[in-house]
Amino acid sequence: MYAITFLLMLGACGQKASPHTTSGVDSSASADSAVPDTEQPSTTAWHDLEYTNSSEPDAPTNRLDLYKREGTDPQPLVLLVHGGSWVGGDKANFADAAAHFIPWWIAQGYTVAAVNFRLASRLGEPLTVSPKEQATDIAHALAWLHAHADEYRLIPQDTVLVGYSSGAHLVALLGADDTYLEAAGVPHERLAATISLDVHAYDVPYALSLMVGSEVEQNIPLIEHLFGTTEEEQMSASPIAFIDNRVAPAMMVSVDADPDQPGTHGYIVDQTAQHYAAALQAAGHRAQTFHDPSENHDSLAIGFGEAGDAVTQQVEAFLSSQ
Repeated sequence: MYAITFLLMLGACGQKASPHTTSGVDSSASADSAVPDTEQPSTTAWHDLEYTNSSEPDAPTNRLDLYKREGTDPQPLVLLVHGGSWVGGDKANFADAAAHFIPWWIAQGYTVAAVNFRLASRLGEPLTVSPKEQATDIAHALAWLHAHADEYRLIPQDTVLVGYSSGAHLVALLGADDTYLEAAGVPHERLAATISLDVHAYDVPYALSLMVGSEVEQNIPLIEHLFGTTEEEQMSASPIAFIDNRVAPAMMVSVDADPDQPGTHGYIVDQTAQHYAAALQAAGHRAQTFHDPSENHDSLAIGFGEAGDAVTQQVEAFLSSQ
């Protein structure tokens, strides 16, 4: 049976493979000294590049992986943000648990980065890292990539942020609240789009209201642990609170059966995505939603990039219309 807790629904991909250090060149390697990725002969990969993070300079999570087609001219960048309910997951999940995810983006002409960041403490432990601090880490990772654009032949403009599960919330927050990127030295207008794959936390108080009495009501304490118990605290990390800013074009994908049945996962993620998209559109921003009832949270990531995958086709169409 599909995962019965919202924790699993939000972090399933992060649980498929244990966090680990992937093999490859060390973090100081230059673009010319990188070694080919043996699983992708036409792709050069750099693993565990260390990015500069002034917020937590010695954090072991200040690492990213970079994938690029060999011999290409400068390319736009897509930054992948993993899931794991904000408390787990690893950048390697995109390569280890979703075979087509990275190759599809490379085939579209992007250089792909997958980023690690500090993880939040689990429920029952003092909160030492909040989702807002995770967004700060990711902003510094993007700033490092843009600062090394010449070395890795990147085009800083037209950067796309893609997040899965809890990572979908983090990229939506970065796309709406410009303070994170601006503080890290990245002009917010460099974001071409954000793509959020199956999350509910665009408006945390609204999401919590839908969870009351639902099949995942028992996970409300986790959300309150991460985002706070007051509406003010929760809204400070809710992308919908920043729609008066310049917001990058946003696509929100949701999955699972019964999107019209209150209390189900499909209903909660579909309603929250539509709620956020409507607010963005009313404020004059570009926003799009897509719900695939034939997919579940796991298969969404595992099947992304496969031929005929409906979510992949919708993402491609969204990007082509920019």
